[in-house]
Amino acid sequence: MATGNDAGALIGTWKQLSGTMVEEGSRISRSNLSAAPIGFVNFSGDGRLILLSVDSARKKPAGEVPTAAEAEALYRSMIAYAGSYKVEGNKVTYDLDATWNQSWTGTKQVRYWEISGDTLTITTPEIVNPLTGKRSVFRLTFSKVGPNSRQGPRPEI
Repeated sequence: MATGNDAGALIGTWKQLSGTMVEEGSRISRSNLSAAPIGFVNFSGDGRLILLSVDSARKKPAGEVPTAAEAEALYRSMIAYAGSYKVEGNKVTYDLDATWNQSWTGTKQVRYWEISGDTLTITTPEIVNPLTGKRSVFRLTFSKVGPNSRQGPRPEI
């Protein structure tokens, strides 16, 4: 299990396995975007990160350009951001400079991390859910993507 003293263990690409949340005042854990999200997070050795997570049940727009309603549904079924990160013990702070939700751009987002085997778990403190506006705690799990993995092979360079 890696936490705190082994921040180098975060470096690499991780495929999302799950995403759950518990809303303030509730003890019930439920899926955030979907029961089977499609997503990846990459922590680079130069201190940058990028995350994209989408609902696996997203509907394709009827045409090449989504209608306003389709665009809203697509927006509300994803989370994406990029920025720098800093690790202090089991806390990692994201300093975001590009996000799907402009209200997060320029903010610092605190997360807590733990690695057990090839599984990364990232938990938030209680934050405002950007999709519902309710205070919630999120728990995301990821599996490490290897160079020969079917989850995301490395391209030949």
